[in-house]
Amino acid sequence: MKKIFLALLFIPVLLLSCNGAGDGTEDGSDTDTLGLDFADMMPFSFQEYDLDLELLLPEVASSAGSSIDPYVEHEKGDYLWYLSIGPRFNLIIEDFGKEENKVKSEKDRLNNLKDIFVIEYLVDEPNLIMYRRTLHKDQGGIKSYHCYGDIKVGGYNYVLKSEEEGGLKPIIEDMIKTIRSAKSLTEEQS
Repeated sequence: MKKIFLALLFIPVLLLSCNGAGDGTEDGSDTDTLGLDFADMMPFSFQEYDLDLELLLPEVASSAGSSIDPYVEHEKGDYLWYLSIGPRFNLIIEDFGKEENKVKSEKDRLNNLKDIFVIEYLVDEPNLIMYRRTLHKDQGGIKSYHCYGDIKVGGYNYVLKSEEEGGLKPIIEDMIKTIRSAKSLTEEQS
């Protein structure tokens, strides 16, 4: 009897410690992975690529366990930067000058594609979105994940986004954290 009583006392503790781990989204994944926890992320400067920007990037390891360094592709004077870490983390940075409200414009563009895709926003903030894009079932029902955010650096507006074809959900979640970490190098030093 004493053992049953003790077991009943520990059940609420076990339930609380699980913190609803079984309550994920419809695809079984937990959505509370996008907080501002930048542990295991390393700072990366775009200064040598003519951009006053610093981001925190996830540490990516190869199958052999060695670290994979970030790679930036940019032509001097161009308005595009392509940041890659390994084969799957591909973030595009685009200079939009003084043009504002880029996230709202992107949401309008996505709304115009509703005959082709079902768009579900997983993060919906004024300057940042993450969404699942699914082809309608009669068109294959294929899912992909995407992110799109804008930041202002030195009076100019930049968009940081995933590639058009999207990526795996955990990769896009890492990109969301990277976008949230974006900051000016010179504004920080002032």
